[in-house]
Parts: sequence; C-alpha cells; structure tokens
Amino acid sequence: MKHETASPYVRCLCGIACLVCILLLSALPATSDAQVALRADKQILLETARGTQTIKSGPGNKLYVLTRSVKPPSSLWIADYSGSSMRMILGDGSEPTNLRSPRDFAVDRDGNAIVVDGSIKIFSSDGKLLSSFPADRPLFVGALSDGRILVSGLPKESLISVYDRRGNLLPHIGETIKVDGASAAFNAFFNIGTVVVDDDDNIYYVFLYLLTPAVRKYTPEGKLVAEWHPESANLDKAIEQAKKTYEAKKDQESAGGNPIFTAGAFDAETKTLWVAAGPQIMQLDSSGKTIRNFELLLPAGYPPLRAEGLLVDRDFIRAATPLHGTFEFFKPH
Repeated sequence: MKHETASPYVRCLCGIACLVCILLLSALPATSDAQVALRADKQILLETARGTQTIKSGPGNKLYVLTRSVKPPSSLWIADYSGSSMRMILGDGSEPTNLRSPRDFAVDRDGNAIVVDGSIKIFSSDGKLLSSFPADRPLFVGALSDGRILVSGLPKESLISVYDRRGNLLPHIGETIKVDGASAAFNAFFNIGTVVVDDDDNIYYVFLYLLTPAVRKYTPEGKLVAEWHPESANLDKAIEQAKKTYEAKKDQESAGGNPIFTAGAFDAETKTLWVAAGPQIMQLDSSGKTIRNFELLLPAGYPPLRAEGLLVDRDFIRAATPLHGTFEFFKPH
C-alpha cells in the first residue's frame, strides 16, 4: 500500500492552524481561580502614608482618607480625584474635633464624614463637629442616602445597628450566624463585618472572620435578598490559616484570629462588589460568583499589598494599608 506524504505547503498550513488555535485559547477569559498579578502604578495621598486606615469617595469625586496613629495624631484628609490638593480637616489634636482611635468612616450625600471613634462622630467637610452619639462596640459604618447611619461591631443578636442622624436607634438589620461549638465571644467575633452601600442603597455585609467566607445583601429596608459564599484557591489558603488560629485559641476567654476578608467596595461603573482578602481582591457579579481576582503588588512588584481600605471606580482600583499608605492601580477592562 502506497503512503502519501503531505506536502510542505500543507504541513505549513497545519502549523499555522495550530498556532491560531493556541492564540485563541490563550485569549479566552480566565477562570475565577486564575489570579493575575496587578502592580500598582503609583502611590498617592503621600501626606497620609503612615497609619492609613481606609479610603472613601464623596460628592464631586472627592477622595477622603483616614489615618490612625499616635504621633502624628490620627487624621482625616480630603483630596481631589487625582489625589492631589490635599487638605487635612481633622488631626490637630485639639478638642472637640480630635480623633482618638478611629476605626472606619463613611461619607454621606452632603460630604459629611461619619467616623467610628469609640462613638459615632459626624464632621462637616471643613472639620466642624456636627453631632456625636454612642453606639455599642462600633467598628464599621455606612451611610444611606436618606440619612440613616449603619453601624456594625461585635454583634449580639443583629449584624447592623441603624440610627438616624440624631443618634436615635432604629430597627436593626440582619441576624447573626451561630457557629456550632463556638463560645459566645467567638460567635460575636465571627460575625464582625464591614458595611458597603451601593448607589441604590442596597447594603452588603462582608463577614471578615467567618471561617466559611460569606457576604450578605440586604435591601434598604433591611430585607435579606442574598447570601454569597465566594470561592477561590487563594481564598482557601486564608481559610486554612484562620482555622489553625481558631483551633489554637478557641478555649481562651477572649476571641481573636486571622481575617478572611479585609475590605469591601462597590463599583458603580460595573455594578459589582469587590472584596479584599489581604493582597487578593475579587470582583463578584450580581449572583456572588467570582468574575476575576487579582493579587495586588507594590510598584516595585514586591511585596504584596494587604488591602485594608478599598475603593473601585471606572478607571482605578485604590487600595490602602496602614504599613505602606495608599496606592493606585489602573483597573483592567
């Protein structure tokens, strides 16, 4: 039987076809577990490079950044969208507008800063103390467009305490999760979460320490509409470490441990929620599925940047860390 050998021309066409297939496959979207390294373009808000807690946006695309330190004193700053023209509105150490040990803040529709600092303090954009009121062990805060203030901390029966602007307590939002075998102290610890509010006043509660990663979505009226459980191979590593820490500490009287998530932000341009797990950030779609995830790196490419403050918009991802300050990343499209 005679065997025919393909001509060099045919072999060349086959080779080209294989190369095209490889290029097409490489251009397909990555899966949710395919983490991409994202290097910071530059550091911004240089005046607040020490003890940066978090970064938020306000009316007119203003940037607000909060620092927590002893010397220099804790401070709150406002800058334009580029991160320049900074001005400090709080932080000279004088009463009654000094900040003692601030943890978080939110910006309302009028540009006022609502700061968690032992109690809840509301400051105008020029640093004037407008009002303050006590809250039960507050840690994180959010603001709704109708003026209601959302406060989370070490929950007992509910996740979020709701106040009006005068500090009057309104109906709570969200039932806590009961963790089997955990003490009362650890149950409260596992339910600690940060509050994110989108443009439609939907409320996202990101559990920071829960060993099964979870995000809950509530309507502005407080109705639970979704509970998401983000997944990724890199998140599994954080869970494993947190479980080891819990096993070592679970018999102690005081609770503590490693966070799974460290920050959250809503991107109005894509209508998606972003959550940070240290140096990893994940973009979640409307059903809570991971669209893509990135590892944040400093401009030199190392080390990873652990995001404890996160702000995402049309053009940028901005991440803040107490150790290094605030960095700006071009948002991949």
